Formats: sequence, C-alpha cells, structure tokens
Amino acid sequence: MAEIDESLVYGKLHIYPASRSVYADDQEIALTRMEFDVLYFLASNPNIAFTREQIYEAVSKDDYSGGAYIIRDIIYRLRTKLKITNIRTLHGYGYKFCIDHEKDNAMS
Repeated sequence: MAEIDESLVYGKLHIYPASRSVYADDQEIALTRMEFDVLYFLASNPNIAFTREQIYEAVSKDDYSGGAYIIRDIIYRLRTKLKITNIRTLHGYGYKFCIDHEKDNAMS
C-alpha cells in the first residue's frame, strides 16, 4: 500500500514528508537531511517554542552534546533558501514556527 503524502501548507510553503520535498513559491527547494528534519519538526508543531537542544534531540540520530549549536546555522540556511519568515528567533530561548506570516507580509 502506498503512503499518502500528507502535506503541510503554510501560504506558499508546501512540505511533503513522505517524499521529503519542499516547495516555496511553486519551486522545489533542495534541502539537506537535517534542514528538512528541522523544518518538518518545527512546521509540525506550529506556535510552540523549542530550545536548540530540544530541536536537535528531536531530529538527530546521535547524542553529540554540542550538536545543538548547529541548529542556529540550519535555521539561517532554511530562512535563506526558502525566503520565509515563519521561523522566529526567541532570544535567550530558541525558535518557533509561526503560522501568522501572511499578516506580517501584509504589514510590510
């Protein structure tokens, strides 16, 4: 039986977990395994704040204690590649995926 690819859709951002593909503005964007996993984890848990450590533990297969520091770089690459503002930095805490980006775009 084929797996149905239930997508997550936030405006012009489409995430397809079964095929591990991401589209922004109808263009497929190539992501690394960790980039996809971080994006999918955050987008699957909208408006919930996570520390870098929580994100790393959720998406990583190893237990490297310093691994959480790469999350900042992955978030930067996701914002750059996808040209999205959904991923918000919570200074002194971590990140969250916000679904109210259309309101933000209307204000700019």
